Amino acid sequence: MTPHQRCTHRKLTNMSPNLKFLPLPILLCLILIFTIPALAQSEAELVLSFSKDFGYASLSGTDIQGTFGMKASGPVNLVKVVFLIDGKSIGEDSEPPFKVQFTTDSYSLGVHTLSAVGTTSDGQELKSKEYQRNFVSAEEGWKAAMTIAGPILILVLGISLASILGPLLMGRGKKGSLPLGAPRSYGGAGGTVCPKCGRPFAMHLLGLNLLVGKLDHCPYCGKWSLVTHATPTQLKAAEAAELALAAGDTPQVTGMTEEEKLRKELDNSHFQEM
Repeated sequence: MTPHQRCTHRKLTNMSPNLKFLPLPILLCLILIFTIPALAQSEAELVLSFSKDFGYASLSGTDIQGTFGMKASGPVNLVKVVFLIDGKSIGEDSEPPFKVQFTTDSYSLGVHTLSAVGTTSDGQELKSKEYQRNFVSAEEGWKAAMTIAGPILILVLGISLASILGPLLMGRGKKGSLPLGAPRSYGGAGGTVCPKCGRPFAMHLLGLNLLVGKLDHCPYCGKWSLVTHATPTQLKAAEAAELALAAGDTPQVTGMTEEEKLRKELDNSHFQEM
């Protein structure tokens, strides 16, 4: 140990016990004195971020194609930011939020360096980190995007087909299997009333959802219809119509089918509730 090191060590050793007797406010002041410069230095950094406005970006964000934005943030006294691609200005902004938009098709294909330089009100110049981005062609961008979106589209198509074919296959052999007025559960998907035969049934979870309703298959008449969720009152009315038909209370009308009789009874029950 050199004489200078021994002297420094001796001073620190002599000071350490004294720190134990310093009042808490003084210790806090000492901590602030040493931490404030570090905080001020971090706040003076210019942070550059990117956004995809339209186009393609790889999962890592390295390969990009289309229209993108660059946005800079820094200290409160930041007054101007100049945005750069390969060291050349592509635009500047003098009001927060400091941002600029660019299109990759305006530049050559390949790797480019993106950065920004900011200026504070006291004349300090701040430089952001430099980022490497690979500008790819539109064809390459769409090809890469399809490799990601393709499996998703296939999955959506498969679910749509299952929602149509599933209820049809599951409904085979079950047509008319539930007697009129028999107790039933409408499950988590809820119940609806078939507009063709008037019988209430549980909506299938795999039914194809459309904007105005769900395309679903009635297990009784075997017909497809665009249906919506029925209220408990509507379901009870349809069940009452079934019971009335099962009990033989519906007036017999020559030439009417069973579906037409049930439909007529359902309409009568609606009128009676009003």
